[in-house]
Amino acid sequence: MLNLLTKRAKTLHIGPANFCWFTDPSRALCLKLAGTPTADRPLIGMCDSARCPQATHHPCHRPVWTEHAERAKTFLGDLGKTRKTEHARLRSDYDRALRVVAEIDAAATDPSDKDSA
Repeated sequence: MLNLLTKRAKTLHIGPANFCWFTDPSRALCLKLAGTPTADRPLIGMCDSARCPQATHHPCHRPVWTEHAERAKTFLGDLGKTRKTEHARLRSDYDRALRVVAEIDAAATDPSDKDSA
């Protein structure tokens, strides 16, 4: 059991907004974006965890994503009408953060709670 856990632990890389299960470097989005597909560890600072198939989000990551969504919303409100390109990019980022928060909440919800309501 210890050997199994040790092997699995070597693939786990902990980031502030996600856990990276770096089991297959060829699937790591960060390595593809950096042009280093043969690296032996992920580039956590370049992680786009909302799009990477090896990243997972958990309740402990929710505050990071919630704060990110709140800041994006604030900046969206401050942009002038002529800033269409920035608005579109920031809106996409805001929507992504809300989606991750919603997915974290959905995963944390106990399905048996709905039956008892």
